[in-house]
Amino acid sequence: MSHHKTDKQPEQNCNVDTADKPDGEQPAKPVAEVKKRGQLKYLLLLAAALLTIILVTVLIQKPTNFNEYLKSSGYTGVFLMAVIGSASPVWPLPGSWAIFIAAGLGLNPIILGLIGGIGEPIGELTGYTFGFGGQVALQRLKQYARVERWMKRWGGLTIFFVSAIPNVFIKLATIAAGSLRYPLWRFFMFCWAGKTIKSFAFAFAGYGLFDGIRHLIDRIF
Repeated sequence: MSHHKTDKQPEQNCNVDTADKPDGEQPAKPVAEVKKRGQLKYLLLLAAALLTIILVTVLIQKPTNFNEYLKSSGYTGVFLMAVIGSASPVWPLPGSWAIFIAAGLGLNPIILGLIGGIGEPIGELTGYTFGFGGQVALQRLKQYARVERWMKRWGGLTIFFVSAIPNVFIKLATIAAGSLRYPLWRFFMFCWAGKTIKSFAFAFAGYGLFDGIRHLIDRIF
């Protein structure tokens, strides 16, 4: 009797091993699918960012006289400047100041605020895309580490405040958001809310102060 029991035990162990193999292999498929989806999402974001930059570059040429350009191009020019000003930190006239000047030149400040609120978050998608790619050269910087801690602790509120208040941390925050895989739709909504508030502030400031500042500058110089 004892011999029969010992003979059956290896058979049971073999059955357990063969039954466990499919279960162990099954998680590999979801992991691979998630990885593929992440790569696809990154490629789509990168393509969208590059397409935005290309379109804006084609549609707009670097103006030598911003006042004349804003007068001739109107709201379309302000929108393009809002996009490219956020996408490219080396652009000489940020979107907020384009809104300020355009409002001073007589364009509707409410429409300008809405345009800036949409255009600037679109431009900030470039930073989010680069961060989402995972290859962030700024990770060694102390300022980036600080902003990344803000993102981990406060999430969307960080994006909202750096978007609403003019500061030097906006690019770092957008890159950190992408690097931390912060949901894109939340990123855009918080960025849109902050940028809209800032755009309205610059629009009404330009509407009320632009002429006075221009006359003061004319008197001094």
